Amino acid sequence: MHGRLKVKTTAEQAEEKRKHREKKLKLFQGAKAAAFKKITAKEYDREGLHITQEILTANSDYYTIWNYRKNTFLHYKSTKSTEELLESFQAELSFIQNCLKNNPKSYSCWNHRCFVLLTMPEPDWKKELQLCNLFLQYDERNFHCWDYRRFVVQHSAVLPGDEINFTHKLIENNFSNYSSWHHRSKLLPIQCPDLNDPNRIGEKMLLEELELVQNAFFTDPNDQSAWFYHRWLLGRGETKQSITCLHVSKPDSRLTCTLRKRVSLAQCSSMKVYVNGQQQNVTWTGVDDQKYQHACIASLLKSNSLWDTTRCQLSLHPR
Repeated sequence: MHGRLKVKTTAEQAEEKRKHREKKLKLFQGAKAAAFKKITAKEYDREGLHITQEILTANSDYYTIWNYRKNTFLHYKSTKSTEELLESFQAELSFIQNCLKNNPKSYSCWNHRCFVLLTMPEPDWKKELQLCNLFLQYDERNFHCWDYRRFVVQHSAVLPGDEINFTHKLIENNFSNYSSWHHRSKLLPIQCPDLNDPNRIGEKMLLEELELVQNAFFTDPNDQSAWFYHRWLLGRGETKQSITCLHVSKPDSRLTCTLRKRVSLAQCSSMKVYVNGQQQNVTWTGVDDQKYQHACIASLLKSNSLWDTTRCQLSLHPR
């Protein structure tokens, strides 16, 4: 006779999962207790690295545990040879990469990797750039990886022109890659600055960029990434503060002012009000409870004789 295959019921499967989760939780709590014992005693050793590795494998966003590992490697710098230290750091980079595979948008992982590269002897920046390429293939909009890439470029011998070519390839592959457009906007003022304004790009490059972004419009006119970049191209450089509207209400003795750029109420103190050539002591208030606003209001002293022939002037000294 053939044996019958017993199929577990839904309830039995759920119970098994519950027991498995409970077992993992107990192991995690035990490792956490052991790790905090190490932290309290300031014991920075291989056992502590092993314990915290188990914790971070389960939860790579545990910043306190990453901090313990930082302190451990700082301790290693004064107690281990250069060869031992390099071996430990290489192992740490491999471990971080495994954590990133499980959680590519973990801020704590990327931040710890920055620490390792800045602390270890002879970091391989070229290899780190290749790592960024790999993760951007998985997710081209991973802004954590883009931030890390800018960190790598800043500390390596990578030329801005090479990075611009890199963004060009990604954009040609996908015009909707907003992160590539943004990265490009950070590089162009460095590579092709306007001689009269360091915040702008040269006219020749500007025309080339306008042609590139127009190709994106024709490919997908509804995508916002290219339109945001187009707006940056046309408005490159900081917009200067100015008064767009000034309204005086004589019945209410009230002055309302609208500005081109939003300001805080503290910044409004730089605006001086003159009535018939005489400076007035006014207190500016906002039109709502927002911290930064485009409009602000000031109350003026009532005087019938004054308001009959009033000439109001507002002097703006932007900060």
